[in-house]
Amino acid sequence: MSTAAFPLSPRDALLQAYQAQSLHDVPVPAAVIDVAKVKANCISMLNAVEELGVSFRAHVKTHKTTEITRLQVGEDCNDVRLIVSTIIEAEQLVPLLLEYKSRNAKINVLYGVPLGPSHVNRLATVARQLGQGSITVMIDHPEQLKCLQSFKEKAGFPALVFIKTDSGYHRAGLIPDSKDMMDLVHEVSIGEQRGYLWLLGFYSHNSLSYGGSSPDDAMDTLKVEIDVCRQASQHFKRDRQTPLLVSVGASPTALSLQNILPSAASSTPSANALKDTLELTKSNLELEIHAGVYPIFDIQQVAASSRSFTSDPHDTIAVSVLAEVCSLYPDRTKQPEALISAGVLALAREPCKDYPGWGVVSPWNMPGDYGTTKKDRIIVSRISQEHGILAFEDRDVENRQLPLRYGQKLRIWPNHACITLAMFSWYYIVDTDTDTPDKIVDIWIRWRGW
Repeated sequence: MSTAAFPLSPRDALLQAYQAQSLHDVPVPAAVIDVAKVKANCISMLNAVEELGVSFRAHVKTHKTTEITRLQVGEDCNDVRLIVSTIIEAEQLVPLLLEYKSRNAKINVLYGVPLGPSHVNRLATVARQLGQGSITVMIDHPEQLKCLQSFKEKAGFPALVFIKTDSGYHRAGLIPDSKDMMDLVHEVSIGEQRGYLWLLGFYSHNSLSYGGSSPDDAMDTLKVEIDVCRQASQHFKRDRQTPLLVSVGASPTALSLQNILPSAASSTPSANALKDTLELTKSNLELEIHAGVYPIFDIQQVAASSRSFTSDPHDTIAVSVLAEVCSLYPDRTKQPEALISAGVLALAREPCKDYPGWGVVSPWNMPGDYGTTKKDRIIVSRISQEHGILAFEDRDVENRQLPLRYGQKLRIWPNHACITLAMFSWYYIVDTDTDTPDKIVDIWIRWRGW
C-alpha cells in the first residue's frame, strides 16, 4: 500500500516524449544528471574503500533511484549495504535487493533515523520480504527498545541495531562516554541476550565536515568520527565471534579517504593520524564508511575541498538544474541582472559557505571564456518561489553586461543536491562520454513519499 500511495511518474511515456531530444528543447526547470560523471564518482569511491580494506554502505537519499543505487554498490557486489532516510526508500529498494539476493549476495538496509513507533510495521513488512539480517535500525534512547520487541514479533526475527553516536554535530546520538550511552549499551546487551535485537555496532555522521576547507580538515573530522565510535564500543562487554562495526562518514569525510590511498601517498600530519586510526580500528573492529551525495556532487562538496583534485573539481558535479533566461535587466540596478525560471522550489534555499548565492551558472551553453576566473562567474544572487535573479558574483566591477540573451537555456549547479532534487519526479540523463553530450539518453524516475 505504501508505494501505491505515491505512484511514480510514467517512465515509458517520458522516454517516448524526450529520449534522443536535446536539452535545448525540453521544458524547464528540469533536473539533469550526467551518467558519465556519476559512474566515475562511484568507481572512485568503490576503488578507495577496496584499496584501504574497509567496508562501505551507500546512502540513497540524495537521488532515490534504482539506477544510481546499482552504480553505488557495483553490479557484482556480494555484500550490499545501504542506508535510507525514509521508509518508502526501503520499500522501493525491495526488487533490487531481491535481485542481488538471488545471486547469493548479502543484503542489508539501515533506516537512518532513530526508530519511532510508527516505523515498525512497514520496516517489518520489508524485513519479511527480504529475510533475516536484512534490516538494521538506529537507536539512541532506551524507549526505542520497545519498538525492537514489536519488530521481532511482526517480522519473525530480530532487527540489527546501530547505536547512534554523537561526534559533535548534535543532530542525533549520544556522547560516547556519557552515562546515557553506557546505560543504553547495557540495555542493548540485555536485549541481545533475550533475543529481540542484535547489536551491529556504533554509527556516527558528522556534518560539521561540510564546514571544512581542505583535505586535512576532512581527514581530521573523519578521525574524530572513528574515535568516538571506538570509544563507545568499549562499553559493550559481551564476547562476540564477529567484530562490532564502526560505521562513519559524510561525503566530505568519506571522500577524504582518497587522500590516504597507498597510491596517493599523502604524508601530512592529518593523513598520518588518520592512517594510524584506521589500522588501530581494523585490529579489533570492522570499519564501515558511509556516504550519500558523492555520486552526484554539488557546490557544497566543491567548497569542502575534502580531497585533492588533479582537474577542476566542478567537473565532478553530475547534477544541474536546467533553466531559461526569461528577462534581462541591464540597467535596473547598479549591476546588470537577469531572471530565470527557477527559484526556491527548483534550486532550494541551501546556503554555501564559499559564496553568497543559491546556485552557480555552469559553462554549458555559455561563451567559451566564461568561468575561467571567479570574478566573471555568474550566480543566482536572489531567489523567490519560482524565480531566480542572476548577477555577477563579483559585484564591485562596473561597466559590464551579463553574457546572456533572452530565451537562453542554462544549467545551474546547485548548492546542495539532496535538497534540490527533492522537487523533481524524474531526471533527464545525458552522457558526456558520448559524441552527443546534450542528447537525452534515458529518464530515471525518482521515488516519492516518506
